[in-house]
Amino acid sequence: MVAVRLAFRSAAALRSDTTEDPPGAERPKAPRKPKERSNMEAATSASRVPAVVHPALMSDPWFMVAVLGVYLYFVTVAGPQFMEFRKAYKLKKLIMAHNLIQVVSCLYVLNEVFFITDYAVQYFWECRDFGKSPEHVRRHFELAHFLFWLKLSELVETVIFVLRKKQNQVSKLHIFHHFSTVTLVYMMMHFNENGTAAYFCVFLNSIVHICMYSYYFVAAVADKDFVRTLTPVKKAITVMQMTQFAFILIQVVFQLVLCGIPRFVLYYYTAVITAMFYGFYDFFTTSYQSKKRHKSLATPN
Repeated sequence: MVAVRLAFRSAAALRSDTTEDPPGAERPKAPRKPKERSNMEAATSASRVPAVVHPALMSDPWFMVAVLGVYLYFVTVAGPQFMEFRKAYKLKKLIMAHNLIQVVSCLYVLNEVFFITDYAVQYFWECRDFGKSPEHVRRHFELAHFLFWLKLSELVETVIFVLRKKQNQVSKLHIFHHFSTVTLVYMMMHFNENGTAAYFCVFLNSIVHICMYSYYFVAAVADKDFVRTLTPVKKAITVMQMTQFAFILIQVVFQLVLCGIPRFVLYYYTAVITAMFYGFYDFFTTSYQSKKRHKSLATPN
């Protein structure tokens, strides 16, 4: 019935178009085409966000909440209790495999980010949509789903610390960093209205993680004397962490002023990145600057 009505209307419209108007009659004016929106308006409009069906475990936050809850309980309570009267596990092969997987995964992420952003990820101030083609949009969200699993896999690092009885490395900053990055990826999947601009922070983080996990891999296979010579590298990685957070906060300002950011995303994202920057800065001054000061005081003139 609907098809018949549509065909009838189309035929009627065709006849009306081909029929000559009576003398003196005015033809109705064609409706004006709406003005094309600027890139800024396109990027900030909620209607530009594609309707995406996420995998079942990512469609709502409950799976994430459950995993993070188990993670927190294990690394702070159950894990230390379990290891209290046990010898530390070495887990050398697991550590090597984990670090290698992280490096390869980050290389893959970089490749996808370059494609999704058309090799323009460095222009972090620009307003973006979700891609110029269906393939761009598809790979945009496929990468977000991959990042979700990647960030969950990074939680294994803390579990390894606990099983090796390195509880001193399970700091509040370490737990907060791994916990919050999972939530940020979930937010990017569900609440991002700034298109591919959201992948600028992923781009920076992947570069840092390639360096960091490569260092961890070498530290796992090399002897202790050689690892000590890599202390400047470890220090440089901490500086890279702080630098990436500074650039991310700069991008937040540009995106807020030029493109607009949903209020909830703005508050949560900015709070998390600021807290991370402060945490790594505090770690840097405590671990490196204070040691340097003590060393200079201990050195005789």
